[in-house]
Amino acid sequence: MRVALMALCGFFFFTWMDLSIKHLLATYPLPQVIFFNCLFALLALSVWVIPRWTLLKTKRPGLHLTRAIMLLLVDALAFYSYGAAPLTEAYSLILTMPVFVAVFAMAINLERFDTGRFMLALIGFVGALIVLSPSFGVVNMALLPALASAMIEAAAFIMVAKYKDQEHPLAFAVYGLSLIVVVAGCWPGWSLFSFDLSALAISAVGGVCYTLATLLVLSAFQSGSPSTVSAMQYSQLVWGMLLAYAFWEETPASLALIGALLIATSGLLLMRREMSVRRARKRAPIAA
Repeated sequence: MRVALMALCGFFFFTWMDLSIKHLLATYPLPQVIFFNCLFALLALSVWVIPRWTLLKTKRPGLHLTRAIMLLLVDALAFYSYGAAPLTEAYSLILTMPVFVAVFAMAINLERFDTGRFMLALIGFVGALIVLSPSFGVVNMALLPALASAMIEAAAFIMVAKYKDQEHPLAFAVYGLSLIVVVAGCWPGWSLFSFDLSALAISAVGGVCYTLATLLVLSAFQSGSPSTVSAMQYSQLVWGMLLAYAFWEETPASLALIGALLIATSGLLLMRREMSVRRARKRAPIAA
């Protein structure tokens, strides 16, 4: 129960960060919003990381650079969708990430192909198509970046998975945020001083929420079952729907909710299936 509550609180804070992004995008350009959000997130995270600076040591700078570039794309695409589409619908497509992980893993032979896994992935894709086009024929183009974000995040997850015991997750976060701050800070078309005090305050709150969310979710992963923590990510659909309605009276289309339910069901069942496979492997006798 403690692990589930930690994860639930972590994803709640992630949702608040996304709300701050969506609010600011109504007034400010995307690179400026990304810069200040990631700057404050990096500063807040540094308070915790600096006393533990050895976590940042690595022998794989190329891996961290590649992962940081992918994180930049993931954030830029996701944040764009937050500002241009209903938050719950954007969340629904971003949460197809576990479905893409399963498909990519089978495609490059990291996981054995089996019909059950393929059918669950197919259910997730049907849900994604419904969310993208709840009117059947009219695709919401503002949601395509959210789907692309999920695909890139899935590829990044697979890329770094084999190094999870050698590279600390916070190192990936720190290096990723650092690159985003540099790139967004150098991006033309916005002024460093055009953010007013209220926008700075909102961005700072969003950055602190990112840090709290990251630490809570990582602590939950270290203390309990990864499947339990991953399942809690789908709570963002609920948080996003409630908070988006509270702030903007924003409601997703009815069919989009059905699509979101299919995506969540597919992702949760895929996680449960993978955990069952891992348990079976651990119980299997080792050949002499």
